[in-house]
This record gives sequence, structure tokens and C-alpha cells, in this order.
Amino acid sequence: MTQNRRAKLIVSIVSYGNPSDVNHCLQSLARSTFTDFEVFVCENAGHQAFLNLKELLIQRTAVLELDERLDPIDDAGGRLAAVAKCRLRDSGVRVHLAEAVDNLGYAGGVNAWLERLVSYSGWEAVLVLNPDTQVNEICLSEMLGKAGEGFGVVGGTLVYEDAPDKIINYGLHWSRITGRTIAVGRNEPAGSSPSPEALADIDAISGACVLVTRGFVEEVGFMTEDYFLYMEDLEWGQRRGHYRIGFAPKAVIRHIGSTAIGLTDSPRDRSRLSIYLVARNRILHARRWAEWLWVIHFAVGIVDSVKYLAHGAPLAAKMSFAGLISGARGMTGKPSPQLFDDVPNETDS
Repeated sequence: MTQNRRAKLIVSIVSYGNPSDVNHCLQSLARSTFTDFEVFVCENAGHQAFLNLKELLIQRTAVLELDERLDPIDDAGGRLAAVAKCRLRDSGVRVHLAEAVDNLGYAGGVNAWLERLVSYSGWEAVLVLNPDTQVNEICLSEMLGKAGEGFGVVGGTLVYEDAPDKIINYGLHWSRITGRTIAVGRNEPAGSSPSPEALADIDAISGACVLVTRGFVEEVGFMTEDYFLYMEDLEWGQRRGHYRIGFAPKAVIRHIGSTAIGLTDSPRDRSRLSIYLVARNRILHARRWAEWLWVIHFAVGIVDSVKYLAHGAPLAAKMSFAGLISGARGMTGKPSPQLFDDVPNETDS
């Protein structure tokens, strides 16, 4: 591989202080039967988190080893403060660990590497992969093969880590009337495929594991960073234009879900940030994609905020309402820490 030529498939992982998840994800990638890929990790949680990530991954018997070969893409600069050049032990597959200059958000972490990669030749697609996922041995080849059939966006069989016999979703459908995002195929048996009708109903593939082609990136553009976290995957899919969505059923991805942000099933245990962003971003997205109907989405959001009260989580209701107001005011990007200074978690109160 020349300095200006990359592997056929780019794998993008955004970390936020969860090195153990990244370690398990890389271990699964190391078992892939397809090896013409490179991994680009962006650590968003700061310098110490970057050091912790390197310490865990680059040990004598760890999944990575240092790679001192010269590669200009690893030069620090722009939105990447430092880069560690590595490779998967015994395979030679390159892995690039980067420290972001700030918390760039999920889309920003993906884009920080993509904006460098667009000037390099060789790569044909990028697989955006959550750190708390693990892929099966044929996942990469199956998804890339589906892209080769003419699909610009590809998803796989996304299953629960603790219930691998059940589908998390085939993809996402957004209701223009209510603003709710529906997980298409939720709890369907693993191994099943979406019907033509269900596939036609999918607006986007979940950002937990989505492959897009180089043509898609160059024509549609990068992920939208305004959301900071949540909804960027949905909007990426909605912007796809003529690019078709495909599904690779034999590509299996186990997903734990929300290990960094704390979005759980229990209203009382959800993080303040996740509650706020989910509420804010549904309104930001509605204002862009639903025109005047966004006011209906706001009303639906109020109902959801009240539901937190019914579940005995008044602080969650407060953060949800604050998010709705911020969305209505058009506030984007990284939320101000001051929003959360005087709001403890429900379990702390």
C-alpha cells in the first residue's frame, strides 16, 4: 500500500472514554475473513481517555501493536491533536488511534477522519461502527458485497448483545407527522430479512453499523454535526438522494447500546445529556424536514416529557422539556455544561 492509497474498506469508530468496548470491537474485526480494511478511531473524551485507550490496546498481548511506518494521514493537526499508528497484531491491518482536540460529537468524530480520507485513493466504502458492537467473521465482506450490487447505503443484522436471537432493527423509519423514529423490524427473529414493503419503509440505517460507499460520501456529504449526538444517522439516510438502501442478512452485528452516554430503558437511570439531546434533536430535525409540522412534533415531545413524570422521574421531565425549548430556539452543537450543573441524576436525588 502506498502512502496515498488506502485499504478498500474504511472502518470508522468514535470512542468516548470506553476503551474496553473499543477493545472488544477491534478483537471482532481481527477475526474477519476480509482483511483489506483499515480502522480509524477518534477518541472524543480528552487526553487522558486517549492515553487510557492506548494503554489498554497496546500491551504485550493486546489486540494492537505499534506501527512505525511513515504515513502522512497520521500527522497531528486540524481536529486531531495526536495520532497513534498501530496495526492489528499478526495481520498487518492498520489501526489509527486519534485524540480529538475537543468532544466533537458522534458525527464530528466520524468526519474528523473522513475529511482527511477524501484526498486518498483506494478506498471504496466506509463502515461507521459503534465501539460497543462486535461483528461476525463475514460481516465486512457481506456488507461490502451488497454495496457492490449497487446499493449506496447498507445495513446488516443488528442484534442485542444479551439476546442475539432478536433483531434490534433493520433500519429506521421517521414519521413526518409525529416525529417519532421507528425501529423497523424490532424483535424480529435473527436470520430473517425485511420484506420488500419493510425495506421500502426504511429511511436510514442505524449509525450503530452503517456502510456507505465512497460515491455516497462524495456526493451526499459527511454526517451533519449540528445534532452532536442522535439523529445524524437518520438525516444521513434521508439525504441519500438516488442512492438505494440495501440489507446484508448474513452480516451479524451484536450491539450492547449506549455504554458511553447512558441511554437506558429506565427513565430514572438515563443520563441528563441523553434525555436533553433526544428531545432537542427531534425538534431540530423536524424544523428541517417537516416544515410547519414541527409544532406537532413539539406537542408530541411535551407528551413524552409528561410521561417521565408518570414514571416518577421529574428531573428527566425537566431535561426533556429544556431540550424541546432549545430545539425550538434552533440551538445546535455541543450543549453548554451549565445546562446540567444544577440537575442531578434521578438516582442522586
